[in-house]
Amino acid sequence: MIKKGFTFVETLVVISIFSLILPIILSILFIILQQQLRINSLTEVKRQGDFIADYLQNTISDNAYTIYDTNGTEICEVNSIDSYPHFSSPMPSILFRDKFNSEFSINYSAPNLSIDYSSPPVAPAPTLAFAQGQLNSPKVIIDTFSISCNRQSSFSAPLVSLNFRICYNISGSCSFSDPQKVVSLDYQTNIKLRSFPTE
Repeated sequence: MIKKGFTFVETLVVISIFSLILPIILSILFIILQQQLRINSLTEVKRQGDFIADYLQNTISDNAYTIYDTNGTEICEVNSIDSYPHFSSPMPSILFRDKFNSEFSINYSAPNLSIDYSSPPVAPAPTLAFAQGQLNSPKVIIDTFSISCNRQSSFSAPLVSLNFRICYNISGSCSFSDPQKVVSLDYQTNIKLRSFPTE
């Protein structure tokens, strides 16, 4: 009676083939996993970056009519472009005023960006016009932020430009030894302020 089975040589051949194929399969799976993690990071960065840009644009365009510094001096002068300041943290408070003369500000202190009312709304404002607080989650970092303003004439509304870079939070920083692991996006939005009459 002949016994069917694998010979020792056949078993060695099969093990040799598996030892050659297995590292290749594992390296392919590792590359796929890295790409998926990068896609997930990029999706999160884009989701939060789009939200921040849209929220700032809608809040400022719907509520602000002019822009001031902390001394109460209007920043946006005719035929000038002023930046306050580019890419620094913490950024000095920039104040916007709404139609009720209530002040609200955008505050940048890396890695976070927030928008807040500087004081309770001025009467006859019925309530806060928008939600206050931090705009980004701990998953992302606002790496840079700047505001610039331009005004064509004394009768035209100020045009405010917001620029910021947002990146995925890797150990509390946007920098990494491997540049391919850094996920960041740059945003720029221009907002024309409303020209509400002041009292």
